[in-house]
Amino acid sequence: MAKITNIHFHSADGQKLLQEADEAQTLLIRLFKKQENNTFCGVQSSALLLSAQHFGAKFPDVASQKDCSLESPPYVEGNMFSYTETKAAMDEAKVDAEGCTMEQVYNLFKQHGRKVKMYHADTLTVDEFRSLASKALSHHDSSWGVIANFDEYDLQQDFTVHGHFSPLAAYHAPTDRFLLLDTWMNTVDVWVKTEDMFTAMKTIDSDTNKYRGFIILES
Repeated sequence: MAKITNIHFHSADGQKLLQEADEAQTLLIRLFKKQENNTFCGVQSSALLLSAQHFGAKFPDVASQKDCSLESPPYVEGNMFSYTETKAAMDEAKVDAEGCTMEQVYNLFKQHGRKVKMYHADTLTVDEFRSLASKALSHHDSSWGVIANFDEYDLQQDFTVHGHFSPLAAYHAPTDRFLLLDTWMNTVDVWVKTEDMFTAMKTIDSDTNKYRGFIILES
């Protein structure tokens, strides 16, 4: 396996990329927290996008987003199954035991009344992925958002984990990298080359025998 060179988000180089990125979602970055339950990466990623969208409606102006109050986000990992909409999309006990599929995360957003699209990586090109994801991230109010479903091992984030969900939060066009806010507790957040991100998504989920991919939440 060829070595992947990811850039740590919290390094000096990583912070420089964020400052230069035209497509970035400040609210999502500020809200980001690692998952607490080992199998709740899809649940936590969904909660992050829903809360970012909520606060974006209150603070649409980019200038106000760096220091606005983000207290009491309405959606967090710990309360997602208190919503009947979440329960209609997935069974908590089963997710606790096995995790969830991309289809279930898609249905979670649908049940919560959100407009959402799902893309399996074998149905489009890397250029189409780049275009769709960067367009979503250009909505600085987080009214749109992106969740990647990928193989952690293939992305060389963790060599003991495979299927995983995490949100993308920014795109840096000059280096062609996406900012991956990795929800897994043993990893760091990184800027990933688009080609590497796409390759990690173009892997088979053994639970569904379908390719992984990404989900775009729309306004």
